Amino acid sequence: MSELLTTSELADRLRLRPDTIRLWTRESIIPAIRITGKVIRYDPVEVERALRERSDERARKGGMR
Repeated sequence: MSELLTTSELADRLRLRPDTIRLWTRESIIPAIRITGKVIRYDPVEVERALRERSDERARKGGMR
């Protein structure tokens, strides 16, 4: 497992807003590790893998042009 990131750290790394990270977590677009009820961390390697798989799947379905 790589270093775990906070929501803000992941958002900075992906150049997104923290609200986008929270939305993607709620919609199960990216994997999250729930430490406690309110504390969530992200493994950047797993997040990148999930986003790449989603992108590849959309491309196969013709969703990306």
